[in-house]
Amino acid sequence: MDARALKHQILIVLLCWVAFSTSRAVAQGGNLLPPGALPQGPFTGFASPISNKGQVLVRLQPAAFRAARDSLKKRYNIQAPSNHVLLREVARLFGLRTGTHVAHNSFLLSGLAVNQAKLKKLRRNGFVSRVEPNYRINAFNEPNDFLYRLGFLWGIKNTGSFGGVAGVDIDALEAWPISVGSPDLGVAVIDTGIYLKHPDLLPNMWLNPSEIPSNGIDDDKNGFVDDVHGWDFVTNDADPNDEMFHGTHCAGIIAAALGNNRGLCGVAPRVKLLPLRVLNAKGEGDTAGLIKAVRYVIELRKRGENIRIISASLGGGEHLQAFKEVLDEANRHGILFVAAAGNDGKNNDETPTYPANYSSPNVISVAALDSSGRLASFSNYGASTVDVGAPGVFIWSSFLFGFYLPFDGTSMAAPFVSGAAALLLSERPELTPEQTISILKRSSKPISQLKGKMASPGIISAARALRTR
Repeated sequence: MDARALKHQILIVLLCWVAFSTSRAVAQGGNLLPPGALPQGPFTGFASPISNKGQVLVRLQPAAFRAARDSLKKRYNIQAPSNHVLLREVARLFGLRTGTHVAHNSFLLSGLAVNQAKLKKLRRNGFVSRVEPNYRINAFNEPNDFLYRLGFLWGIKNTGSFGGVAGVDIDALEAWPISVGSPDLGVAVIDTGIYLKHPDLLPNMWLNPSEIPSNGIDDDKNGFVDDVHGWDFVTNDADPNDEMFHGTHCAGIIAAALGNNRGLCGVAPRVKLLPLRVLNAKGEGDTAGLIKAVRYVIELRKRGENIRIISASLGGGEHLQAFKEVLDEANRHGILFVAAAGNDGKNNDETPTYPANYSSPNVISVAALDSSGRLASFSNYGASTVDVGAPGVFIWSSFLFGFYLPFDGTSMAAPFVSGAAALLLSERPELTPEQTISILKRSSKPISQLKGKMASPGIISAARALRTR
């Protein structure tokens, strides 16, 4: 057995172990709704791996805070009620027993259960302005995610193992002390959908704040009934679950949770993932569905939702003015479009690949590199039409049913760029798509052997992008 075959055998054994470990977690089920303004149901059932179970941070409206103090002054005939007294009253309103004063009008409350109806009433009456999970934080050291510890996530950190070259990575560990991505920022994954219950993706699933789940009503009146987590443009319903694997794999590269002792960590592990399904179980779709998905993102932006990036690991057909127009409209609304360059091993300067070859200023085209910094044999390239390179060979990421698998493709490279852009826009939301692309290109780490293959011959660097002005 040669070294390559032996490596594959070892990977199969490890995969079985990971699959067994994660399948137990998936079998237990989970709340599809990620941390939002008002967590659903008892907090003990709100099992986010990145927050403390049974704890919420509550912020009172300033006017309500003052009114509560005035009420306590009269009730107890005291000059200025202590924070302890005020906290006791706040906890009582929430049906809780204990808590801690955190800031001027913010409190950490704990308990076994919370009356959801009471929470909604307090917010409706203007008493409470915000209720959020109590997130855990860590020192920025080595991630404890399983596949990272095995050295398989070379795109995140390349140590030179498995035939790679140390440092040929996107500098994620150097970027994370600056930004791990804002939970207020969303990345739309236009693909085969996302497996919504994957334990590494569940904490970062986008939640439509204007839609009530499963009530059969178009609450936000956007033409999509119950679009709580996105939309399926293949079957035209509110279930964008992945029936293939492709979109789930791309989503994990962008924003798998960091430091939860599971399979992997994404490039921007705190941003939200918006699944928009335009490809069926065979990975097939059409441009009409793609246009509708981009328009869905535009409409979200127009009403104030912070969806700034579309990650599109797909392609086919020829230039269509209808799609060019919707791309230009997305650009006017500050939406970056990250496109895979294609897997035909051809020069896109000579033979265009769409949507990667659209000339709209918000489109960035991404080639695939291996762990030694070489252009992948299958990757399209183009000195003027392909912008940057990113990891795209033997990329481990999330799979259906909580599993993990490695795949090759520019489909894997594009999400690395989407993740790096998400880190950048989390820190500098004022950037336009064109400015974002310029920074990603100027900050890439040069690789001499890629000269003439792309506009910025090198591999993207999230850390350098965050430091580039």
